[in-house]
Amino acid sequence: MHARIAQGFTLIEMLLAITIFALLGVAGFNILSSTTTANDISMQHGEKLAQLQRAMLIIERDFSQLSRRSVRIMGEAPQHSYLSHGELILDSDSQVLAFRRNGWTNPNNLLPRSEIQSVAYRIVEENLERMHFLHPDPVKGEDPKERVLLEGVEAIEFEFYDRKTKSWVNKWQQPDLPAGISISLKTLDFGEIKRVFAIAGGES
Repeated sequence: MHARIAQGFTLIEMLLAITIFALLGVAGFNILSSTTTANDISMQHGEKLAQLQRAMLIIERDFSQLSRRSVRIMGEAPQHSYLSHGELILDSDSQVLAFRRNGWTNPNNLLPRSEIQSVAYRIVEENLERMHFLHPDPVKGEDPKERVLLEGVEAIEFEFYDRKTKSWVNKWQQPDLPAGISISLKTLDFGEIKRVFAIAGGES
């Protein structure tokens, strides 16, 4: 009877097995990396979308509290409109909308300020900023408080609804509030976004 000779793996078989396991490892890593990248992109998109929603809520809150008080910017004479709208003012890279709003809470008048807040929206370095001043009629040299509402905004445009002519206009110089305000944002992440806000009591 012949003894059975135990045989192991040959060198070629070992190399082939190592190669197969290496390829499987690379494939698994690539799948994991792709999944992680997709999750990161999804999270970033979700954060930007949440930032956009917060910005629109803040704008809507401001517009719901618009005050019938003439606008006065940095010590200039009061204007004949409740809104100040123009290009490249207040160091903006795009259009600006300035106004007064009511409802700036000051419990028991503890703070030395009015409940009327001076607010402006502008674009600086591709950021949509909300500015507000301590006083309703800010004096020249007064530093505003600035808050970035939305990043990646190249331009902003405002339009105003004239109830009398039943049309949208790109300038507002009427001695009353418009019936509606339209905001168009040119963004890097979402393209062009347009929102329309109804103004309570506008042109009443």
